[in-house]
Amino acid sequence: MKKYLQLLTVLCLGIIVGGIGAKVQGQSEEVKPAFLVVSADLKADADAAAMAAYGEAAGPLARQAGNTTLAKGVPKVLEGQWPSESIIIKQYDSMAALLKFWDSDGYQKAKKHREGQLDVNFIVAIEAN
Repeated sequence: MKKYLQLLTVLCLGIIVGGIGAKVQGQSEEVKPAFLVVSADLKADADAAAMAAYGEAAGPLARQAGNTTLAKGVPKVLEGQWPSESIIIKQYDSMAALLKFWDSDGYQKAKKHREGQLDVNFIVAIEAN
């Protein structure tokens, strides 16, 4: 019985130490910022009220998610061809934060306001290295 209790104690300690080690290792990993890159053009017949409603609904959600606009405007093409008149680059604290915002019920509802209002070339998410 004594050997059984010693074995059980060692097993429990191993599980506890392993769990603490995994938690510490997870905390020591660097959280990298993530970027949302949008290439889209407003359609000629876009509904200004719909786009305003999108901004009013999506803006606060994006700010709550830690969104910062890094660049917005017409890019200067140095080589190749750019498919759009504009580009927007937004930064989030992490890919997890970006995806939590993007996949949230609130943002999915807000997105419906801009449906059919833009010609989207691409919207991509990329993590910093």
